[in-house]
Amino acid sequence: MREFVLNHASMAPGNQYTAIDWLMDIARGMGTLVRDQVVHNTLRTDMHVHEVYCSTELTLQDAMLGLLQRGAREEYLFLMDLFGRIRTLDDVSTEIRDRFLLCESKILPSPDGDPLVLCAITNGVMVGFPTEPVWDKDQITVTFKELLDNEDIEEVSETIDNLARSSHARPVCDRHHARVRGRWFRNGAALWSTRGEVFPNLIFGPDVEGHLAALDAGLLGTVANKLATLNESARSWRDESGSALSWRTKVTDESDSVKNDDRLREARRFRSNDGTRRLFLWHARFGSSGRIHLRFDTGKREIEIGYVGHHLLLK
Repeated sequence: MREFVLNHASMAPGNQYTAIDWLMDIARGMGTLVRDQVVHNTLRTDMHVHEVYCSTELTLQDAMLGLLQRGAREEYLFLMDLFGRIRTLDDVSTEIRDRFLLCESKILPSPDGDPLVLCAITNGVMVGFPTEPVWDKDQITVTFKELLDNEDIEEVSETIDNLARSSHARPVCDRHHARVRGRWFRNGAALWSTRGEVFPNLIFGPDVEGHLAALDAGLLGTVANKLATLNESARSWRDESGSALSWRTKVTDESDSVKNDDRLREARRFRSNDGTRRLFLWHARFGSSGRIHLRFDTGKREIEIGYVGHHLLLK
């Protein structure tokens, strides 16, 4: 899984109140990326919190304490845990470290440009403050020089994901999930094995693994896109406190004729993630005759998928 990389060069607001506001905002965005399993709860930087200055006299550590004083306890604890898992820019695989040492940023000189280069070659997610227009985007283009094996110097440009506001988190998530979905289409087993990474807001019953394995490979892309829409419905339901479940695609309940027929109703019962067998009467459509059967728990705000396949019996 990917990692956060601290863009310390961006962290220079005009006053301490701005720094604390921005820190609170990006902590929420980082939390979204961690919950959606886009990024590990780890951070790469060669600077400690007391070494990063957000203004002339305010360090990043001071700003974190400012969160606590404002009552933002959840954001404070998240960042404390994150900075407790710091990894340095050099603490990478030998292959990445060797390449990193042969690269030099054209945007900023070392050491300020080093995090940008590392983020580009490791597919990390840059995190910092929106102090300048160049940083206030959910994507940044990083240009750097790389010394090749034949001693030629090549100019390389890479577009990296960037988080400087909480609003940047959703586009980063969407791009990440779309890229992962593109790797699934070869077979159902691959889709099943990456379900937690790309559908982090859905629960899957164990029977679905076999359903996906039996599905025509040509339908996997359509199924993945439908599951992505259901995942977005689950995310919104979970994150928007007090809101009702709003489907992003057509989801319908079974008819009374199916519910009142013991044989047809029981054909909609599948193993749940909790080990019991439950009814999955609601369903979304895919393709010409495909169905994704699901159930939802209003108390826990959870959506569980129980069946993916051809239309179940109606008579």
